[in-house]
Amino acid sequence: MPPIHTPTYHYDDPTLTAPTPGRALIEEIGLVESVPGVGPTTGGGYIGVPISIGPLHTRFRRPHNGIEMTLPNADVTPWTAPFIVAGHARGCFDLASRPGWYWLRWTVADHVAHDAGTTSDEDPLVIVPCGAKKASARSPAGQLYVGTYHRLGLRAAAALTGPNSTRILSARYGLLPLHQLVDPYNLRLGQPGSVTAAQLRAQAEDQALLDHPNVVLFGGREYVELAQQVWPHAHTPLAGASGIGEQQQRLAMIAGTRRLN
Repeated sequence: MPPIHTPTYHYDDPTLTAPTPGRALIEEIGLVESVPGVGPTTGGGYIGVPISIGPLHTRFRRPHNGIEMTLPNADVTPWTAPFIVAGHARGCFDLASRPGWYWLRWTVADHVAHDAGTTSDEDPLVIVPCGAKKASARSPAGQLYVGTYHRLGLRAAAALTGPNSTRILSARYGLLPLHQLVDPYNLRLGQPGSVTAAQLRAQAEDQALLDHPNVVLFGGREYVELAQQVWPHAHTPLAGASGIGEQQQRLAMIAGTRRLN
């Protein structure tokens, strides 16, 4: 039986000065875990000791059984508990809002991109699926869809990014900025006349979003699989949810976080 792993990394800086993010910090911490939704079907995430951190994937060893596995960097985060605990001990219960600590919500992909100089404080691009329930008249895209799931998606997007970096994936119109005026419609993804991956890619290119390094996809399988044809590196925090109810719970949890500026 593999030995029980006890994390050895400690953070005890009384000034709560943030370490520099990047691959070196993750290796120093010595523990990573998968994001919500990436893990065993019984619930919970994977956690392990990083073996190698590449440009796209992280390989790590699960300490309780010695099994090695590889996950996309966008699906793995460094272990942040030592920093959160240190903050709580000094009366700071929202450490991520303090200067220098924005990376507490980063994935490994963000840390790798930081090292490469391709992103720092750039807002993520968040894609929210459209909804079946709509206003009855021509409206801005951000107000057209009135269903609970969609509104939760917009609230979660607002917790992660700004309105200029939020897009609605419409079955009819494709990639919509929140301010764009559109007419109500009755069309589902996959039906004749609905947006295709090629059309979505062209829209992303026109909006200078095709090469965005940090993309978050909300929505069910059809919407996510379509968007992944344009952004295969995207983070999918609702993946693995057992149904719409669990997806809504995750969206509500994300929406409860405060966006970092």
